[in-house]
Amino acid sequence: MTYSVALCGLTARDSRLLEIVINRASSGRHAFHASQADNAASPRIAIVDADSQLSQQMYANLRQRYPGLLAITISDHGMAGDTRYRIERKSLLLQVMRILEDLAEHEFTGTKVSAHPTMAAQQAQSSASPDSATDNAFVAGKAGQPQPLIALVVDDSLTVREQMRMALERLGIACDQADSAEAAMQLLKHNSYNLAFLDVVMPGTDGYELCRKIKHDNYTRLMPVLMLTSRSSPFDRAHGALSGSDSYLTKPITWDTFSQAVDKALMKSFRNDRAQMIARGYRS
Repeated sequence: MTYSVALCGLTARDSRLLEIVINRASSGRHAFHASQADNAASPRIAIVDADSQLSQQMYANLRQRYPGLLAITISDHGMAGDTRYRIERKSLLLQVMRILEDLAEHEFTGTKVSAHPTMAAQQAQSSASPDSATDNAFVAGKAGQPQPLIALVVDDSLTVREQMRMALERLGIACDQADSAEAAMQLLKHNSYNLAFLDVVMPGTDGYELCRKIKHDNYTRLMPVLMLTSRSSPFDRAHGALSGSDSYLTKPITWDTFSQAVDKALMKSFRNDRAQMIARGYRS
């Protein structure tokens, strides 16, 4: 089934890019089609700018015609809007497909997105034993023995890989390295990682395609993926969003930008449980 998505009073740029990302996406469980609110056919979902009165009024008018219409709100700080589905404006292209998938799973099918096998097993163990804490990361450890955080860095440049290794060490994160997408896939077959950094431009399979493979695999699809690239145009960011990446870092990357992106990715995978992150050696 294809869910119609109404774009309510967004800027011309945001509307154009969202139409590209949503209408060309093919990696999710559900299909979506985005169009301007005036042209949307029986929309089930609306994307609304919570910082724009015009956008909110368009949504209110549309909801009078379609009472079951659900909203995803975007705002500068990501917290505005009377809905559980909110996106920070600067992360719009990177997060919109994930939010759409979550909304469809929870609101339309009545099921939850299946967890990574490691997480599912840990959650089941936690339910069975109240004294055992649920581990929110992607690396399973023995009971009571949190495993250290570990990242996968994929870049054909040895210099970049070493720079990434040293930067991650400052945050208390170990790393495995791969010089190609093919080498990375071999590592992913035998290891679990808390997050991955992928260079976009590499010989053979590029970072976008590797990201798509990661997000299509049930064993790795919940792992945060951060793209590393010197390309910064809106369309390059849209390409990254289409591949399923969680963040898009443009080289050269400052320490503040890097550390904030890592912190955000880990907080998401640990479900805001910073104590668990620290227990695994994280140094923010």
